[in-house]
Amino acid sequence: MACLNMKMDSGGIAKSAVFLAAISVFSGCGSDLDWARDCYRMGDYDRALRLFDAEIDRRPGSFEARHGYALVLQEISLAKKAQGLDKEEDWLKVAKAYEFCSRFGDSSSFAGNYAIALFHLANKLYLREEFGPALASLEKARGIDPSNKYVLNLAGVVEYGMGRYQEAQETFEYLIAANPGFVVAYLNLGNALWESGQEDAALVTWKQALSLSPENQAVINRIETALRKISGP
Repeated sequence: MACLNMKMDSGGIAKSAVFLAAISVFSGCGSDLDWARDCYRMGDYDRALRLFDAEIDRRPGSFEARHGYALVLQEISLAKKAQGLDKEEDWLKVAKAYEFCSRFGDSSSFAGNYAIALFHLANKLYLREEFGPALASLEKARGIDPSNKYVLNLAGVVEYGMGRYQEAQETFEYLIAANPGFVVAYLNLGNALWESGQEDAALVTWKQALSLSPENQAVINRIETALRKISGP
């Protein structure tokens, strides 16, 4: 029974985080960054990216320029994602841009965005079954934003894909403790329990998911499939 990698609207969540971060980083910018800031606000991301890049060339230690550069890269990658055109290298560039930011300013101001960039990168790696590198990116994201439910869920999915069912179980249990209404975590926890031979616990967990989302067809299908296997031919 394959572990569910739910397609979440993390792009929309990341976009909101990007916007809020932009308000902070662009407040009180000096005149050297005015053009880049205005282009960003108008949605002229290509020009904004060039202007922030030029400012970094002039002042490599400018946190505002590097943060702005990372924000624009993330906006461009999210726009590509909305069209199904984003690639692994897009998110690697965003993650690297935030890594540079962390060397020049307070990382708490962009932790959520940084973690989401690593999440998208890890998801691309996971889809290519590059489980080790995907998990490494997710572990880094967990260190940056420990409570991010999308990062935690994907980490559990990757651990499951590697056959590390006990670790996956612990990750999903931690996720549920922090986000008790996150239905997909119960579904995935049940899968991990099932694969490790804990059939009764798996059924209990899926029924918990069903109590939270009674019409959830994925949960219903999991329960029905499990009951058929338990009852035999």
